[in-house]
Amino acid sequence: MSGGRKGLAILAVLLGCLAGTARAAPEHPTVASINACTDQLVLKLADPEQVLTVSEYGRSPSFSYMAEAAARYPVNHGHAEEVLAHDPDLVISGPYTNRETSRRLATFGYSVVTLQSPDTFPGIRANIRKLAGLLGHPERGGRLIERMDRTLAAVAERLPPEERRLRTLALRPNGVTVGKGSLLDTIMHKAGLKNLGRALGAGSYREVPLEHLVRTRPDMLILAAFADGQPSLAQGILHHPVFDALETERQPVWLPGRLWTCGGWFNAEAVARLAEHAYGIRVPDPEERTVQ
Repeated sequence: MSGGRKGLAILAVLLGCLAGTARAAPEHPTVASINACTDQLVLKLADPEQVLTVSEYGRSPSFSYMAEAAARYPVNHGHAEEVLAHDPDLVISGPYTNRETSRRLATFGYSVVTLQSPDTFPGIRANIRKLAGLLGHPERGGRLIERMDRTLAAVAERLPPEERRLRTLALRPNGVTVGKGSLLDTIMHKAGLKNLGRALGAGSYREVPLEHLVRTRPDMLILAAFADGQPSLAQGILHHPVFDALETERQPVWLPGRLWTCGGWFNAEAVARLAEHAYGIRVPDPEERTVQ
């Protein structure tokens, strides 16, 4: 038997011994995150030595708010074999993570926790509390929520009356807008903006023809992109000349994807940015790079 095959055989035996055996998690478990949204929460709430691996998208500055921190750790592509190599006490996944990966890991006795993908701030708070508790840092999660809520409250108390709030349309790559039931809609509402996507019956997402955009005449446009200034077919529509011809009360504002793609404490920063652009509201910077 070749050395490679022998090694695989030994690994199979070891994994077979592990199968079905429950792993008791220590007070501060080591963790593997296999989802880009859970990466960010893990990196914010865990001690550095607890984190063993994060997903490949966790390092993307256009997608992940914690890309700089993620660069310090090995990446995975959501495969069970990659997680097994790190042998974590806890595996954190999201609702869209490969179910077969989660099933295999559970078969080998690993504790796999799936966090939901929240589109409301109560859901975000619930995820933070749950993960902070699992990681052994409940007080850290509590403080992170408090900071997020202080930013939201500071914006809310400075918003103009309902009748003066701006009619706003958010456009994502490919000319897609958002309606009720999306995280970006929640962010817009907290920033005191009237989301025209709701009136379009967009649901969570819907493509908007540019002709309709001209007829609607929004007060403000949010260009919700992943990488401002980097050309792509999907983002090409966000640079269409029609935007220069639109007469809006405010100039279009770019909102980076890392602030609204996933549910997290950083969504409060998105709220603050939009409120400042729309109404000149200034609140303290919600982000503190470390949570101790």
